[in-house]
Amino acid sequence: RDGAIVVDARRRCGFVEVRVTDDGPGMTDEQRARALDRFWRASAGGGGSGLGLAIVRQLIEADGGTVGLEAASGGGLCVVLRLRAAEREARGRDRDPVSEPA
Repeated sequence: RDGAIVVDARRRCGFVEVRVTDDGPGMTDEQRARALDRFWRASAGGGGSGLGLAIVRQLIEADGGTVGLEAASGGGLCVVLRLRAAEREARGRDRDPVSEPA
């Protein structure tokens, strides 16, 4: 309820790595290994369908990225998303797709 979430992103080797870390109770090694599976939930008492992380994984992997779950230092969970980075535009050139010649 009064926990913290930290989001960090950096560009690395053609990817953007996004790390989302919380200070909650975390997950066991077994739970982290299964958490990205469709219909798997950490507990039967909670809400949800067990599809959220599975959908995230499918979308990111379809685009050439990866998703991983790690134990956060001091407790909690760290979700690591590696997304293919867009190629950078040349500096100083604003692009307006409507006005550019075909």
